[in-house]
Amino acid sequence: MAANDPFGGMRFTVRRVSFWQVAVVVAVALAVGTALAVVAASVFLVLFPIVAIAGLAYKLFGGRKSSVRTASGATVIDAEYRVLSAEEVSRESTQWDDGRRIR
Repeated sequence: MAANDPFGGMRFTVRRVSFWQVAVVVAVALAVGTALAVVAASVFLVLFPIVAIAGLAYKLFGGRKSSVRTASGATVIDAEYRVLSAEEVSRESTQWDDGRRIR
């Protein structure tokens, strides 16, 4: 290999491949593809009914309970809000109408 050869490490040779070698490679590829397709179909046919039945059971019997609370257990926080101006914020003792202080 010459030192100034830009393709020094990339040399390759082209070989002639016979028909039977190509046929073997194609046959192996088809066999592997068919095997993968059969396994995928089998898994789908086994798992799909299980997942469908589990989802139906979850929908009918499980799931979230409604978030509606009874009147005795409900906690209601009622408040009135207003936006304070910069002047009101700067004052230390601003009072609301009912006497509560803003801190």
